[in-house]
Amino acid sequence: MPEVKKISCEVPEFIKYNRPLSWYFFAVVIGAGLLTYAVLTSNFLFAIILVLIIVVMVLMSLREPKKIRLEITPLGIRVGGKKYDFSEFKDFSIIYQPPEINTLYLEFKMPFRERLSVQLGELNPNEVRAYLLNFIVEDLEREEESLSDILSRILRF
Repeated sequence: MPEVKKISCEVPEFIKYNRPLSWYFFAVVIGAGLLTYAVLTSNFLFAIILVLIIVVMVLMSLREPKKIRLEITPLGIRVGGKKYDFSEFKDFSIIYQPPEINTLYLEFKMPFRERLSVQLGELNPNEVRAYLLNFIVEDLEREEESLSDILSRILRF
């Protein structure tokens, strides 16, 4: 079997969830309730933060995920326009629970750097795992996606 030189494909920038009409109804009710509470308690900083969150959520819901290029080569990983050397990573893990979850997590060595989460799209997670094992240690203890990803999926953000 010939050795793979690189893994490359187009993957979605983020997952865009379909939201039922009831989701929007509850979001409006909760948002209006929190905004009313902020105004009634004269907590205007909270009201401003709520308005900013609402604006960001509306803008994000209107935005379609771009297809970005994912390349895993012996020199490192390129996600979109950013290149990462394998030496920057402490470990990796892949969470695969079809049909919704196929995510690569890369943990940086720098303690305050946020983990890199990459949607694998249609890539075979076993092939990606086998290839990455040549360069990075696998975190075998991670069995679940990150809390932020779980909340995003449950709340459809």
